[in-house]
Amino acid sequence: MFYQEAIDYIKNIERSGSDYGIERMRELLDLLGAPDKHLKFVHIAGTNGKGSVSAYLTSILKEAGYNVGTYNSPSVFCYNERWLINGKPLSDEEVAKYLT
Repeated sequence: MFYQEAIDYIKNIERSGSDYGIERMRELLDLLGAPDKHLKFVHIAGTNGKGSVSAYLTSILKEAGYNVGTYNSPSVFCYNERWLINGKPLSDEEVAKYLT
């Protein structure tokens, strides 16, 4: 899959909607080896400031020596900025690779 095909796939899912009930998510997590059981997550929610808080927290954790994955939605400029690894967006090639 190429980058543009991956982005078109994401946009199609957003338009058509999906039913990701808790049972389906649990099945997926189990197939992936239950990463939710051994990885640490922080969910940032609320009306305002989520982007700033996630940027600050990413920076703090990275400086403390952690590898940090961040997901932001919606994206402002391009889809790649939704997925950050240690504060850096995925490349076009990585987006295409991970969505296949």
